[in-house]
Amino acid sequence: MSIHIDRFEEEIHFLIAERGKEYFDARQVLMLEETPEGWNASIEGSETYQVRLEGHDVISAWHCTCPFGHGPVCKHTAAVMYAVREAIQLNRANASGEIDRWIDEASPDELRSILKLESRKNEDVRATLYHRMKKM
Repeated sequence: MSIHIDRFEEEIHFLIAERGKEYFDARQVLMLEETPEGWNASIEGSETYQVRLEGHDVISAWHCTCPFGHGPVCKHTAAVMYAVREAIQLNRANASGEIDRWIDEASPDELRSILKLESRKNEDVRATLYHRMKKM
């Protein structure tokens, strides 16, 4: 069985897809890494599990370290599939210049709001702001 990442919800049990979306939305996918073979991820459940997906746009095999045994895809794998799809969409938006266009079209207040929020959440953004702004 292969699963196309753009429509994986149609190919797995709807309850598993729902639970996976909840995990994804709660930012429980802690790490996502693209490899030449596919994707590796860590996800927080009742403990931290490792998920491996073989393939990029089409997933040909998957494995999760959780003990789920009631079907081919667990909620952790589904959550990682949501994260992979988002990563692919983000890469496409960046490569096409869509993100630059959004920034160019955004209001200064909107950009300030995003920057403040991201600086609270992300240490790298905070450090960049500190080093760039302290010179002003």
